[in-house]
Amino acid sequence: MNHSTLSLLSAVAIGGALFAQNPSFVLTFSQPENTLSGSGGTVLGTLRPNEIDTVSFFGPCTTLSAEKWMPRTCAHTMAGDADGDGIYFQNSIFGSIDALLSTSALAGIVPLDTQRSIYWSPSVAMGTAVSGVPGLRPGDVGRINRVGGSEGQVVHFITQEQVNNALGLPPSYAIDVDAIAFQPNYGVFFSIDVDVPAMTVCGPTLVRDGDVLCLPPASLGYTTDLRIASTTPNSAVVAYSEAQMNAFTANAQVTDRFGVCLTAVGDVEALEIDLFGPTVTVVPCPGVVVLVPNLIFASENGTGGSLLETASGGVIHNNLCGPVGTPCGFGPTFGPQIGIRPASTTTGAASHVNALAGTRVCTHVLEPQSHVMTSPAPAGANMVAYNNPFVLSLILIQLPPSTSLPVPMSIPVPPWSQNCFPDLYAPSIFPWMPVGPGFGTFPTPAIPAGWTGKILFQGVGFASASFELSTPTVIDVL
Repeated sequence: MNHSTLSLLSAVAIGGALFAQNPSFVLTFSQPENTLSGSGGTVLGTLRPNEIDTVSFFGPCTTLSAEKWMPRTCAHTMAGDADGDGIYFQNSIFGSIDALLSTSALAGIVPLDTQRSIYWSPSVAMGTAVSGVPGLRPGDVGRINRVGGSEGQVVHFITQEQVNNALGLPPSYAIDVDAIAFQPNYGVFFSIDVDVPAMTVCGPTLVRDGDVLCLPPASLGYTTDLRIASTTPNSAVVAYSEAQMNAFTANAQVTDRFGVCLTAVGDVEALEIDLFGPTVTVVPCPGVVVLVPNLIFASENGTGGSLLETASGGVIHNNLCGPVGTPCGFGPTFGPQIGIRPASTTTGAASHVNALAGTRVCTHVLEPQSHVMTSPAPAGANMVAYNNPFVLSLILIQLPPSTSLPVPMSIPVPPWSQNCFPDLYAPSIFPWMPVGPGFGTFPTPAIPAGWTGKILFQGVGFASASFELSTPTVIDVL
């Protein structure tokens, strides 16, 4: 096996700079939530469990708000007609996004993460009509890319078979990765959704859904772009048991959305590594030693959107805007600390954080009010919402007919758009209208009787030294 390891010094420097420059997360929530900003009253203000959002703690804390970063419509465009029914839109694509992972800073791929570089794990398998098997399953962590000239392909960070191999399980055993974090000098940390009888490095083990497992660095083989190429059989280690995670949660002294002090983790729902925190040595069984960094984690019981840490026996995670959770005795954890709107003045948001990755991103997105239309329709029958971080953005339109490919074609545009969405959907794309900065909407064109197909929109933002593309969006016209 070819084991590739970065030096601790360089990895810490890169990863540390990631948080120091912009302490931001991409994340998902377990229930539909509303942005704290309201997102200009557009459809972008509703955050769904199968979409990826972002929140940045770099800047005025008074304007803190989670915002949509990868709407479903972006995933539909990248994936195409994944279920083969002739319609791109799938309301429940992925079920929910249960785990997120960024390796871009470590791999040196891009200055910021994009929707093409972030990895995620779904709770429901994506259709394979375009990608082919195995696709993106609950036991995988992957992303949707263009590979060669083929769109809608899944590129895996780690596969179900590799995880199962490390757990001593049959390759086809259906598991659900519920949380993941990675750093080459510590390995892969993850949690699973349901209890599994496994064969770990310490022997027969009932792995619990509240455990944090580790695949140590020596057990991993890497690809040249820092994805997992192989795992050693039976190499998984229980770094922290569910009982220990319960203790971390109780010691953190954080409340849920009702103001009740948490005493148990339930499931571990999200993980990220804090390279500035302390590293501890864990000996799960005689002869086995694992180095475990400070882990930022989310609890299934952490409604209101709290984040905790394993440091000091369990504490509330703090950032530049304060603690991401309310201490016991001070009322409910409401949600604004993570950028979402509380349910009421007395009750916090219903969600726990469902997935988490520390990274830096550009938020330049589009989403239609209605993802499916019927012809005929007058101009403005549907509106498309935008979040434009630039002074000016030009909206482009493409009208492929019903005979179009099952997945739209895109091209990379280096050196342009290296911070936002990296690919232009081409070739038959034309100017539609300019839009200003911030949130807003623009109308769809008139659709004549009998016309069916797809309407594709994408924005081009005029940055100071570059052109930056928005996420693409497709409307199915029936």
